[in-house]
Amino acid sequence: MKSPRLPWENDRERGLTTEVSPASSDPTFYMPKAEIPRFAGMLLRRGWIVIVAGLLAAAAAWWVLGQMPKVYRASGSVYISTETPQVFDVRPVSSEEARDLEQMLSVERGMSSTSVLLRVIDREGLMKDPDFAEPGATRQAVLGVLADRVEVGLSRGTRVIEIVVEDTDPERAARLVEAIKTEYEMWSEEGREKLLEQASAGLAREEERLRMRMEASEAALQEFRENHPVPGLAVTGGSRQETLDILNSRLTQAKAERLQLEAEREAFARFDPADPDGLAGLSEGEHSAEVLSLVRELRNRELEFAKIKERYLFKHPTFKEASGAVEGVRENLARAVLTAGEAIEKSYQVARQNESKLEAEVALASGEAVDVEGLRAEFAKLSREATANRELHASVSRRLRETAMVGSVSSSFLSWQDQPLAPEHAHRPRRMILTPLAGMGGAFLGCLLMLGLEFGDRRVRDAATVTRATGVPLLTRLPDGAAGDGMVMLSSPQSETAEAFRRLRAVLIPPSPREGMRTVLFASAREGEGTSFCSVNHAVSLAVQGYRTLLIDADLRKPGLSRDHLKEPGGDLGLGAYLAGETSPAEACVRTPVERLYLMSSGEMRSNASELLSGTRFPALLEEAQRWFDRVVIDVPSVLSNSDAQVVARYADHTCLVVGEGGGDRRELKQSAELLRAGGANLVGFVWNEHPAHANGGPSLPVARHKLSDPSATALVDHDNPEPRD
Repeated sequence: MKSPRLPWENDRERGLTTEVSPASSDPTFYMPKAEIPRFAGMLLRRGWIVIVAGLLAAAAAWWVLGQMPKVYRASGSVYISTETPQVFDVRPVSSEEARDLEQMLSVERGMSSTSVLLRVIDREGLMKDPDFAEPGATRQAVLGVLADRVEVGLSRGTRVIEIVVEDTDPERAARLVEAIKTEYEMWSEEGREKLLEQASAGLAREEERLRMRMEASEAALQEFRENHPVPGLAVTGGSRQETLDILNSRLTQAKAERLQLEAEREAFARFDPADPDGLAGLSEGEHSAEVLSLVRELRNRELEFAKIKERYLFKHPTFKEASGAVEGVRENLARAVLTAGEAIEKSYQVARQNESKLEAEVALASGEAVDVEGLRAEFAKLSREATANRELHASVSRRLRETAMVGSVSSSFLSWQDQPLAPEHAHRPRRMILTPLAGMGGAFLGCLLMLGLEFGDRRVRDAATVTRATGVPLLTRLPDGAAGDGMVMLSSPQSETAEAFRRLRAVLIPPSPREGMRTVLFASAREGEGTSFCSVNHAVSLAVQGYRTLLIDADLRKPGLSRDHLKEPGGDLGLGAYLAGETSPAEACVRTPVERLYLMSSGEMRSNASELLSGTRFPALLEEAQRWFDRVVIDVPSVLSNSDAQVVARYADHTCLVVGEGGGDRRELKQSAELLRAGGANLVGFVWNEHPAHANGGPSLPVARHKLSDPSATALVDHDNPEPRD
């Protein structure tokens, strides 16, 4: 007997590779997908939850809103004037004026202030109203209730303040709007009156102080006049001052003349006849005009003489004439300088004497003028103080009289733009709006509940869920409605279920390059999914197609599809007996009424089924069966009930998971697929079984009376065709 080989070893020999699971290439394969058919089915199954939740929420909202008290909303708008009304052409005394945004906001804040609301409470008697004040309620509690019902706001971009009051009584709501405006004006007026009283008292004290100060300054001025009887004391300037100014002017002029003469004197004193150009910078005056003229003439003569010297010798008459002319001009210049120097010296001495006299006269006049000017300055100072005190006293007195007149005129700058009216319809509750919203909210909660129940429900309701849980595709769908004892391929060959098995056969029969893959195993997560039903009908479909097929019942714990065979004589000789070494494969294999279909039943039930299936005899059986049969179909117990399916599946070329409609569990399916893959199974897909399970435990396969037994044979033999398949 050949050593058993695992399916993947056969695949490597044939050049085949194991198929890749979709979940291995898509990490999000098991995540929930937005599938329209699934959501449509969910709505059909649990849509009533959304409808009921929406209706209940709407009904509850309608009833609750009907029990709530009706609240009316009264409103009015007040216009803020830019200035307070003025009867007199005087500036009013006010605590605030509505001239800018900050001041308008102050008015808005003042209307909703605690002081104004407390005045409204006292005005309307709200402390005794049960709608505002419960028995034993304090003023602060009533104030909080009123503040919650009052809304004051400045309309953006306007000078209008909106006052809104909500109350259960429409008439009282309108009165409260009027009361807020009225009480704010009275509150502002009282504040203005207090301010006027304070201002009047302060102005009166200031007026008395200034009056006494004015009288004292006028008395001091009169006393100064009596003590200093100087003529023209009140007049600015005088004869002495004018004389002093004239003397100062003359003294300045004398000093200028003296300095000019002194400069000319020094210039003539430094005169050098050899250098007459030293007087060139001297300004022309009374004495220096002639000297400067001779200097210019000498310069011209010298220039002419320099030209003559270049043309004539010193003995030439022209040379001598020019030389004599130059000498003559120099002699005249020396005499003129001497004469001018004497004249300047005399003038300089006269200027010095005149300057000295003027200095003496100025000193004398300055002393007399200082005495008079000091008295005049003192008088002017006292006069200015008296005038300032008089004017300041007059200004304060006028302001005191104006304040007294302004106090008798109203300073309100608020006027109604929209008078408050009693509302005819309640503002709250809005049953026609809130009831549909509540219904929508209830429907939304119903949707959440429906989704929670749907995603929390682990039952498998469609094939897409199975694909996500197992990671394998759908091979075929077995519809409901087929008649017969479970072998629909024979009892109802024209039914949709029979056609579904033909499609399964087309999927599982490999093409010619993969002809070696001939073993198919049907497994399920738990009992009652229809693995025996699928195994029998798939085996029948293969036999009908012309394939010599062996059906193995590997469930050694329950009779299953072998229960009828177990009733026959020798029914205990089956797979269990072969695995235990009690019989040969030929003795364990029997014919069925279906041509080319053979059955190896489970035989006698075994408690050590896992140990028997885990041995070496089962893979050897499959290896030998592939020599004599075209196809091998294996039926195993559920995956989660025991490890038998996991042990057998590793030797099958194809493993198909059977899932019954509405009876599966997502976690069980996922666990079953993982267990099969962990055991080495080649899980290729699943069968969605809508066919109902039979009450007697599933289909059974009848067998012929005689066995295919050959005591001398060690291999499976077909008496009709004793040669091996290959």
